[in-house]
Amino acid sequence: MPQHQPRQQMPAEKERCSTVRANMERASISFGDLAKHYHVSKTAITFALTGRYSTERTDTWLTQFEFYLSKQLGVRYIQPYFNDLD
Repeated sequence: MPQHQPRQQMPAEKERCSTVRANMERASISFGDLAKHYHVSKTAITFALTGRYSTERTDTWLTQFEFYLSKQLGVRYIQPYFNDLD
């Protein structure tokens, strides 16, 4: 179940989320596109990227997002940006 208040994300988890967002922008993929691909709501995508799900569930979603984005971008894997796009 999603939490009403986002939990404090670990630094590595925060970095993965920001990397996913940066690569979504790079590939011109919206939250709606990702939601449509996984047959879930945009809210579920938002919850996964903001820490409203458990650590395990967030990790599962991030792994799926990274795999999808790597295929869309034509790369082997998604490398972290370490917030260099801010």
